[in-house]
Amino acid sequence: RDRKRLRGFTILPQDLRLMSKVRGYLTPALRAEMEAALPSWAAPGMNNPDDPDSPSGTVESADPAALAAAVERDTRTPGQRTHDGLQALLRASRTGAGGGRRSGDLVITITDHELAERAGIALTATGTRLPVAELIEVAATATPHLAVFSAHTGQALYLGRGRRLASRAQRLMLFARDRGCTAPGCDAPFTRTQAHHFPDWADGGPTDIDHLGAACGRHNRSVGPRPGQWQTMILIDGPHAG
Repeated sequence: RDRKRLRGFTILPQDLRLMSKVRGYLTPALRAEMEAALPSWAAPGMNNPDDPDSPSGTVESADPAALAAAVERDTRTPGQRTHDGLQALLRASRTGAGGGRRSGDLVITITDHELAERAGIALTATGTRLPVAELIEVAATATPHLAVFSAHTGQALYLGRGRRLASRAQRLMLFARDRGCTAPGCDAPFTRTQAHHFPDWADGGPTDIDHLGAACGRHNRSVGPRPGQWQTMILIDGPHAG
Protein backbone atom coordinates (compact mmCIF):
# COMPACT_ATOMS: atom_id res chain seq x y z
CA ARG A 1 0.00 0.00 0.00
CA ASP A 2 2.84 2.36 0.84
CA ARG A 3 4.50 1.76 -2.53
CA LYS A 4 1.27 2.47 -4.40
CA ARG A 5 0.69 5.64 -2.39
CA LEU A 6 4.16 7.01 -3.21
CA ARG A 7 4.18 6.16 -6.91
CA GLY A 8 4.37 9.06 -9.37
CA PHE A 9 5.99 10.50 -12.47
CA THR A 10 6.09 14.26 -13.14
CA ILE A 11 7.49 16.24 -16.07
CA LEU A 12 8.76 19.57 -14.72
CA PRO A 13 8.39 22.92 -16.60
CA GLN A 14 10.67 23.66 -19.54
CA ASP A 15 13.77 25.76 -18.86
CA LEU A 16 15.26 28.48 -21.07
CA ARG A 17 16.75 25.81 -23.36
CA LEU A 18 13.28 24.18 -23.60
CA MET A 19 14.67 21.14 -21.77
CA SER A 20 12.60 19.40 -19.08
CA LYS A 21 13.69 17.58 -15.95
CA VAL A 22 11.58 14.69 -14.70
CA ARG A 23 10.83 13.63 -11.15
CA GLY A 24 9.52 10.22 -10.31
CA TYR A 25 9.12 7.43 -7.80
CA LEU A 26 8.69 4.10 -9.59
CA THR A 27 7.06 1.02 -8.17
CA PRO A 28 9.09 -2.19 -8.48
CA ALA A 29 6.63 -3.37 -11.15
CA LEU A 30 7.11 -0.30 -13.38
CA ARG A 31 10.87 -0.44 -12.96
CA ALA A 32 10.85 -4.09 -13.98
CA GLU A 33 8.71 -3.28 -17.05
CA MET A 34 11.03 -0.45 -18.11
CA GLU A 35 14.16 -2.53 -17.59
CA ALA A 36 12.64 -5.28 -19.71
CA ALA A 37 11.45 -3.04 -22.57
CA LEU A 38 14.02 -0.25 -22.90
CA PRO A 39 17.13 -2.35 -23.61
CA SER A 40 15.54 -3.49 -26.89
CA TRP A 41 15.01 0.14 -27.96
CA ALA A 42 18.11 1.67 -26.34
CA ALA A 43 20.75 -0.84 -27.43
CA PRO A 44 23.98 0.59 -28.90
CA GLY A 45 23.41 1.58 -32.52
CA MET A 46 19.60 1.56 -32.28
CA ASN A 47 17.28 4.57 -32.77
CA ASN A 48 20.15 7.06 -32.98
CA PRO A 49 18.79 10.48 -34.12
CA ASP A 50 22.32 11.58 -35.07
CA ASP A 51 22.78 8.64 -37.47
CA PRO A 52 20.39 8.51 -40.46
CA ASP A 53 21.42 4.89 -41.10
CA SER A 54 20.74 3.74 -37.55
CA PRO A 55 18.16 0.91 -37.40
CA SER A 56 14.83 1.87 -35.85
CA GLY A 57 12.53 -0.16 -33.65
CA THR A 58 13.75 -3.00 -31.45
CA VAL A 59 17.21 -4.53 -31.58
CA GLU A 60 15.64 -7.94 -32.26
CA SER A 61 14.17 -6.66 -35.55
CA ALA A 62 17.34 -4.96 -36.80
CA ASP A 63 19.47 -6.20 -39.67
CA PRO A 64 22.64 -7.60 -38.03
CA ALA A 65 25.04 -6.05 -40.54
CA ALA A 66 23.41 -2.61 -40.38
CA LEU A 67 23.32 -2.79 -36.59
CA ALA A 68 26.99 -3.73 -36.34
CA ALA A 69 27.96 -0.77 -38.52
CA ALA A 70 25.73 1.58 -36.49
CA VAL A 71 27.30 0.39 -33.22
CA GLU A 72 30.73 1.45 -34.52
CA ARG A 73 29.37 4.98 -35.17
CA ASP A 74 27.44 5.30 -31.90
CA THR A 75 29.10 7.73 -29.47
CA ARG A 76 26.08 8.24 -27.17
CA THR A 77 26.18 7.73 -23.43
CA PRO A 78 23.93 5.07 -21.86
CA GLY A 79 21.64 7.84 -20.60
CA GLN A 80 21.35 9.35 -24.08
CA ARG A 81 20.57 5.92 -25.56
CA THR A 82 17.83 5.42 -22.95
CA HIS A 83 16.34 8.83 -23.83
CA ASP A 84 16.37 8.03 -27.55
CA GLY A 85 14.99 4.54 -26.99
CA LEU A 86 12.09 5.87 -24.92
CA GLN A 87 11.30 8.46 -27.60
CA ALA A 88 11.35 5.78 -30.30
CA LEU A 89 9.06 3.52 -28.24
CA LEU A 90 6.55 6.36 -27.66
CA ARG A 91 6.67 7.34 -31.33
CA ALA A 92 5.93 3.76 -32.36
CA SER A 93 2.97 3.75 -29.95
CA ARG A 94 1.66 7.05 -31.34
CA THR A 95 1.98 6.11 -35.01
CA GLY A 96 0.86 2.49 -34.66
CA ALA A 97 4.19 1.22 -36.04
CA GLY A 98 4.63 -2.52 -35.79
CA GLY A 99 0.93 -3.24 -36.15
CA GLY A 100 -0.15 -1.88 -32.78
CA ARG A 101 -3.05 0.49 -32.22
CA ARG A 102 -2.31 4.19 -32.32
CA SER A 103 -2.23 6.13 -29.07
CA GLY A 104 -3.11 9.84 -28.59
CA ASP A 105 -2.70 12.40 -31.34
CA LEU A 106 0.10 14.94 -31.23
CA VAL A 107 -1.33 18.32 -32.34
CA ILE A 108 1.01 21.23 -33.02
CA THR A 109 0.46 24.74 -34.36
CA ILE A 110 2.95 26.96 -36.16
CA THR A 111 2.93 29.80 -38.68
CA ASP A 112 3.72 29.25 -42.34
CA HIS A 113 6.64 31.71 -42.05
CA GLU A 114 8.28 29.80 -39.19
CA LEU A 115 7.85 26.52 -41.03
CA ALA A 116 9.38 27.94 -44.24
CA GLU A 117 12.32 29.45 -42.32
CA ARG A 118 12.75 26.32 -40.17
CA ALA A 119 13.22 28.63 -37.22
CA GLY A 120 11.04 29.62 -34.29
CA ILE A 121 9.02 27.87 -31.62
CA ALA A 122 5.93 25.72 -32.22
CA LEU A 123 3.34 24.96 -29.53
CA THR A 124 1.65 21.66 -28.69
CA ALA A 125 -1.91 21.37 -27.39
CA THR A 126 -0.53 20.50 -23.94
CA GLY A 127 1.50 23.73 -23.79
CA THR A 128 4.94 22.34 -24.65
CA ARG A 129 7.19 24.64 -26.68
CA LEU A 130 8.92 22.76 -29.52
CA PRO A 131 11.78 24.15 -31.65
CA VAL A 132 10.90 24.04 -35.34
CA ALA A 133 13.91 21.90 -36.18
CA GLU A 134 12.60 19.19 -33.83
CA LEU A 135 9.02 19.76 -35.01
CA ILE A 136 10.11 18.78 -38.53
CA GLU A 137 11.66 15.59 -37.11
CA VAL A 138 8.47 14.75 -35.18
CA ALA A 139 6.19 15.60 -38.12
CA ALA A 140 8.02 13.16 -40.38
CA THR A 141 6.15 10.30 -38.68
CA ALA A 142 2.87 12.14 -38.07
CA THR A 143 -0.43 12.56 -39.87
CA PRO A 144 -0.64 16.37 -40.17
CA HIS A 145 -3.67 18.55 -39.47
CA LEU A 146 -3.42 21.73 -41.56
CA ALA A 147 -4.84 25.08 -40.41
CA VAL A 148 -4.60 27.98 -42.87
CA PHE A 149 -4.33 31.60 -41.68
CA SER A 150 -4.05 35.07 -43.17
CA ALA A 151 -0.35 35.87 -43.53
CA HIS A 152 -0.67 39.31 -41.92
CA THR A 153 -3.42 39.17 -39.31
CA GLY A 154 -3.59 35.54 -38.17
CA GLN A 155 -7.31 35.50 -38.95
CA ALA A 156 -8.69 32.01 -39.62
CA LEU A 157 -9.66 31.56 -43.26
CA TYR A 158 -11.73 28.39 -42.84
CA LEU A 159 -15.15 28.48 -41.21
CA GLY A 160 -16.44 25.16 -39.86
CA ARG A 161 -20.01 23.84 -40.12
CA GLY A 162 -22.40 24.60 -37.34
CA ARG A 163 -23.67 22.21 -34.65
CA ARG A 164 -23.97 22.48 -30.89
CA LEU A 165 -20.68 20.80 -29.98
CA ALA A 166 -17.49 21.80 -31.76
CA SER A 167 -16.34 19.15 -34.21
CA ARG A 168 -12.88 17.65 -34.16
CA ALA A 169 -11.88 19.84 -37.12
CA GLN A 170 -13.14 22.95 -35.32
CA ARG A 171 -11.25 22.01 -32.14
CA LEU A 172 -8.07 21.63 -34.18
CA MET A 173 -8.65 25.05 -35.72
CA LEU A 174 -9.33 26.58 -32.30
CA PHE A 175 -6.04 25.19 -31.03
CA ALA A 176 -4.13 26.44 -34.05
CA ARG A 177 -5.63 29.92 -33.70
CA ASP A 178 -5.96 30.42 -29.92
CA ARG A 179 -3.28 28.03 -28.59
CA GLY A 180 -4.86 28.05 -25.12
CA CYS A 181 -7.34 29.94 -22.98
CA THR A 182 -8.03 33.35 -24.56
CA ALA A 183 -8.81 35.13 -21.26
CA PRO A 184 -6.25 37.89 -20.58
CA GLY A 185 -3.35 36.59 -18.52
CA CYS A 186 -4.57 32.98 -18.40
CA ASP A 187 -1.89 30.38 -19.19
CA ALA A 188 -4.15 27.29 -19.27
CA PRO A 189 -3.04 25.08 -22.21
CA PHE A 190 -5.50 24.10 -24.92
CA THR A 191 -6.08 20.61 -23.48
CA ARG A 192 -7.75 22.28 -20.47
CA THR A 193 -10.09 24.50 -22.52
CA GLN A 194 -13.64 24.26 -23.82
CA ALA A 195 -15.13 25.61 -27.05
CA HIS A 196 -16.81 28.81 -25.87
CA HIS A 197 -19.73 30.20 -27.93
CA PHE A 198 -20.33 33.89 -28.50
CA PRO A 199 -23.12 34.76 -28.36
CA ASP A 200 -23.85 31.96 -25.93
CA TRP A 201 -25.46 28.85 -27.44
CA ALA A 202 -28.59 29.45 -25.34
CA ASP A 203 -28.85 32.95 -26.84
CA GLY A 204 -28.66 31.74 -30.43
CA GLY A 205 -24.90 31.67 -30.89
CA PRO A 206 -23.85 29.41 -33.79
CA THR A 207 -21.20 26.70 -33.54
CA ASP A 208 -19.02 28.24 -36.23
CA ILE A 209 -15.32 28.96 -36.06
CA ASP A 210 -15.84 32.74 -36.11
CA HIS A 211 -18.21 32.39 -33.13
CA LEU A 212 -16.04 30.06 -31.03
CA GLY A 213 -13.07 30.66 -28.77
CA ALA A 214 -10.95 28.54 -26.45
CA ALA A 215 -11.65 29.17 -22.77
CA CYS A 216 -10.75 27.22 -19.64
CA GLY A 217 -13.67 26.15 -17.46
CA ARG A 218 -13.30 29.02 -15.00
CA HIS A 219 -13.19 31.72 -17.67
CA ASN A 220 -15.90 30.04 -19.75
CA ARG A 221 -18.20 30.30 -16.74
CA SER A 222 -17.21 33.95 -16.14
CA VAL A 223 -18.89 35.10 -19.39
CA GLY A 224 -22.39 36.54 -19.09
CA PRO A 225 -24.58 39.66 -19.09
CA ARG A 226 -24.27 40.54 -15.39
CA PRO A 227 -21.96 43.26 -13.99
CA GLY A 228 -18.43 41.97 -13.47
CA GLN A 229 -18.77 39.24 -16.12
CA TRP A 230 -16.92 39.09 -19.42
CA GLN A 231 -18.16 39.52 -22.96
CA THR A 232 -16.27 37.99 -25.87
CA MET A 233 -15.86 38.69 -29.58
CA ILE A 234 -13.41 38.23 -32.46
CA LEU A 235 -11.92 41.36 -33.99
CA ILE A 236 -12.64 41.44 -37.72
CA ASP A 237 -10.07 44.06 -38.75
CA GLY A 238 -6.94 45.83 -37.58
CA PRO A 239 -3.56 44.39 -36.52
CA HIS A 240 -5.19 42.01 -34.00
CA ALA A 241 -7.84 40.63 -36.36
CA GLY A 242 -8.71 37.03 -35.63
